[in-house]
Amino acid sequence: MARDYDLDELYANTYTEEDRRAFENQPTSEKKFLVAWALALFLGPIGAQRYYLGFLPTAMLKTLMCCGGAVLLVLEAVTPGLALLGVVGAWTIIDLFLLLSGTMRDRKDHRLAGYAKYGGICAALTVLVLVGFVVVAMVVGTSAAVSGN
Repeated sequence: MARDYDLDELYANTYTEEDRRAFENQPTSEKKFLVAWALALFLGPIGAQRYYLGFLPTAMLKTLMCCGGAVLLVLEAVTPGLALLGVVGAWTIIDLFLLLSGTMRDRKDHRLAGYAKYGGICAALTVLVLVGFVVVAMVVGTSAAVSGN
């Protein structure tokens, strides 16, 4: 059955000039991609980019979950606190992927201004920052284990 199809022809040039024009003619938001990205990268656990883009209910939920996890840690309920903060961390990473893929838009479903220009460099910087966080966490964890704290 597969030999009946010319797969090269089937999948060749699937992104046409018409597709490019349709993408460029989509409404653009007054919200800036760079601002949303920076907020997601550095203040993502409290939902800052969601406040900026107008998604207030999910922004407030994310803020409450983050604060709740921190309060649980202070009250020495370590396991539920870390679980809640883990969910918030995963949600933040998903938000970053949605932003960097161009899928996250503003509340009016308009694409963010500047995505086409800055999306690639922001993706590279995001990887560098996240790898940096992992390296710092490993160094701190290793030094804490060696010192016995």
